[in-house]
Amino acid sequence: MNIPVFTYNFRKALGKYALYVAISSFVIHLLLHLLRQYIPGGIDARLLADPISAIYTPFSILLVYEAYLMIYYLRRSTTLYIAKQYEVIALILIRGLFKDMAVLDLGVANWQSMHNLEFGVDILSVIAVFLMIFGFYKLSGTYRYADFEAKEEEEIGPRLKQFVKAKHYLSIGLFVVFIVLGLQSFVEWIIPTFQQIESANMIAVNDIFFEHFYNFLIISDVLILLFSLLYTDNFPVIIRNSSFVISTVLLKLSFTGEGLLSQALIILGVGFGVLMLAIHNKYRELHKL
Repeated sequence: MNIPVFTYNFRKALGKYALYVAISSFVIHLLLHLLRQYIPGGIDARLLADPISAIYTPFSILLVYEAYLMIYYLRRSTTLYIAKQYEVIALILIRGLFKDMAVLDLGVANWQSMHNLEFGVDILSVIAVFLMIFGFYKLSGTYRYADFEAKEEEEIGPRLKQFVKAKHYLSIGLFVVFIVLGLQSFVEWIIPTFQQIESANMIAVNDIFFEHFYNFLIISDVLILLFSLLYTDNFPVIIRNSSFVISTVLLKLSFTGEGLLSQALIILGVGFGVLMLAIHNKYRELHKL
């Protein structure tokens, strides 16, 4: 069964339109910044305070598209689905850099300012997470999606089609959640923004979308684990999928963590997933001897 929203053509079209919307939102945000003195409350709005803040808006839109890609690839490979989760986290960190740059204390000659310290920590976190994602893909063995599917077929065995069918229905459920949360988050941000522009801040997509969405990703990971138990008794696969659940929980907790704790949870979550995948691969090599 081929659902239209999970076809290659739909993914390409959605990606193109998401890019158009991101570019348009960037231009509109810049124009609002330039015209803020003519907007009631615009001078006091942090949302319009700095042109660098405008970069934050298109990144927020592209991040929502990346969330769709997680669901899209869930049907193809569990490992690839987790890799996409890590990519979303990396993009969230990069988007945070633009927010940090807008509030840097350039009048301070050292890093003692809290804003400057947060900027430095975010940069180091982006580098660390990007390196770990590289390691995750390298441990997975390939960037080609067909090879991911072949590896999963080897792990699950002849009952792979049933496992893929289960993930197919799971991805449909996640897509419905994605649409509902996306619309709800947009309304929760846009209405207060226009009602009181002077108190408007940069879009807190983490708080109004991803924090809730990751709750459903945790449920999704647990269901994938349970589905794998139905179709295979391969111990390394079961432990690996269990580890992915823990990794996702740590990433979800990072949204509610403050300051350095948030970055620490992200690095711990991604690092744990990469380490457990490495141990899984070594275990499989030992099993083949």
